Amino acid sequence: MNTQTRPSLWKYFILCLTRNYCSFSGTAPRREFWGFYLFLYIFSLIFGIAAAVLFAAALPWGELKGVHDQAQMQAMLFPHIASFVLVVQIIMMAFYLPIWGVTIRRLRDAGFSTAWGYGYIALGIIGLLNWAILDRFQYEGGPVTQFLGIISSAYWLLLIILACFPSRPAAEDTPE
Repeated sequence: MNTQTRPSLWKYFILCLTRNYCSFSGTAPRREFWGFYLFLYIFSLIFGIAAAVLFAAALPWGELKGVHDQAQMQAMLFPHIASFVLVVQIIMMAFYLPIWGVTIRRLRDAGFSTAWGYGYIALGIIGLLNWAILDRFQYEGGPVTQFLGIISSAYWLLLIILACFPSRPAAEDTPE
């Protein structure tokens, strides 16, 4: 393909958030996949720094200075931390579908089964349930949480490796 006609990485990012927002069909070339993730991580970094600064500015530092009991300090900080996590998750929910869509389309373009992408979605749901159920009952982590974290990280690394493979021609495009 001529490099003059290829969309820029920014254009691919915008296309993933607009026209291909919830698209799990078709394919995504490597350039679209990496362009989307490049700008997603850049904006995540900027948003994370800004959110951390705003979060730190909103803490009741004067009240916390006089508290020496850890349980009381946790009780004072919990509403701030919970609201911060809630806002971040609501914002991230807007990006979950494009993330999964571009990953599944990229796997299809590279010639791999889309079950790899759907497996990652299932692993994310299991991790969410682990957090929602076990952590809500003051479960301090342990082997189950650590195992899910390791498996999730290894699975994501595998998906990144699979996404690096070149595009494969579709079955109807190959000569017989």
